[in-house]
Amino acid sequence: MSQILKLQDISLNYHTLKDETKAIENISMHLDTKEFISIVGPSGCGKTTLLSIIAGILKPSTGTITLNGKPVHEAKNKIGYMFQRDQLFEWRTVLQNVKLGLEITHNKDPENQKYLEELLEKYGLYDFRNKYPHHLSGGMRQRVALIRTLVLRPEILLLDEPFGALDYQTRKTVIQDVSSIITREEKASILVTHDLSEAVSLSDRIIVLSKRPSVVKAEFKTNLRKIPLIEDRKRTDEYKEIVDKIWKELGTSEK
Repeated sequence: MSQILKLQDISLNYHTLKDETKAIENISMHLDTKEFISIVGPSGCGKTTLLSIIAGILKPSTGTITLNGKPVHEAKNKIGYMFQRDQLFEWRTVLQNVKLGLEITHNKDPENQKYLEELLEKYGLYDFRNKYPHHLSGGMRQRVALIRTLVLRPEILLLDEPFGALDYQTRKTVIQDVSSIITREEKASILVTHDLSEAVSLSDRIIVLSKRPSVVKAEFKTNLRKIPLIEDRKRTDEYKEIVDKIWKELGTSEK
């Protein structure tokens, strides 16, 4: 796999009239093509802040971010962002919601329209295209949100706790759905989560951040994505060993 995203010495300081607060300090990391990584760390350590910097929502105080060797701010529409809640508009149908990104970017050409319909068909939503979000289950809503992001053909997906608002049973199903779709579409992805089970079972690598100001404290690689079903991944010794190691790292971060 080749490197698609690179962060070099990223720091972020928050300024007020009285003082300066360091949120992130000298973070360096990378993401390879087709790779799925998760970022975990103590509450308030800046995980979502880091995701916002990668997305270009926040500008780092120092450091550089490149996508395919170019400054990330030049990567228009190359980064897709999926939030904790699906952010669907209740007054728009499934089809209209999925088209939203294409409308905003003025890309409603026949090729993209065809691709949109192919995604809806491939992931079981075509028959619901004229339904409104309140007719859908929580899992189906998240699928719509993901397809809305994928239709823009991003090179990287950023996932900011996209399963956090779901109940336990729905969450299990949606995690498997999202994982399968991302693998099938061969998208490089970064997940921010508080849930170690999600992080380990979904990822090729897990990056552990320290408490604020955040630095990369540890990194763990897994081979679990070779196993198709997430519940089967959780039954392996490798899964249990990595979860235990991350818990220990997070425990020392709190001290």
